[in-house]
Amino acid sequence: MLASVLWAGSGVPASAHPHVWIDADAQMIFEDDKITAIRLHWVFDDLFSLTLIDQFDKNHDLRFFDAENTDIHDNAFALLSEVSWLTHLRRNEELVTFAGATDFKADITDDRRVSYDFTLTLKEPLDPIKDAIALSVYDAEFYIDVAFTQVDPILFKGNRHLKCHYEMSEDEKNRIYFDLVSPIRADLACQNEVADAGSASPDRGLSAGDFVSAE
Repeated sequence: MLASVLWAGSGVPASAHPHVWIDADAQMIFEDDKITAIRLHWVFDDLFSLTLIDQFDKNHDLRFFDAENTDIHDNAFALLSEVSWLTHLRRNEELVTFAGATDFKADITDDRRVSYDFTLTLKEPLDPIKDAIALSVYDAEFYIDVAFTQVDPILFKGNRHLKCHYEMSEDEKNRIYFDLVSPIRADLACQNEVADAGSASPDRGLSAGDFVSAE
């Protein structure tokens, strides 16, 4: 059961779906106007955060430092590689395999919610001009409910010569949990144009139809 990858002994009934909630946003990382990585930011729900804090915050300072961060990586994060870190990137509707996860950092917010930050690197760059690129975040078994944040769910960084935007929709082609749930997908679109000097600020999240070039 996927929940066992993240924690053990929480007391949540196995029949409950979902029983962990994650708010997620993603930053698309560009090099030479190709997508080379995705930087993910997750924030867990209050109950699961409390479980992680109780297990991994050994000195009770409400932060994860050094050995604590290593411990939470090795025992609560690393196995998520088996489920593609709940991140599903598609090129022309075909799933893209990630090379691995780097730069992992766990932390605790002021309201005592645990956050993960990490980067998923691609095996080969993706061309958002040539190919149709879509990003979804979900657990196919629906033990975990992963949802894009309402504000700035998708950011762009390094697209110096491209204007990029996204459109959110329900992914009816890839329904999950016995075909009962349609995960949300972000379809990306980029234009090979340089943004005007007075355009939106770099790395800003976009509404459908907006374009931005990020430094």
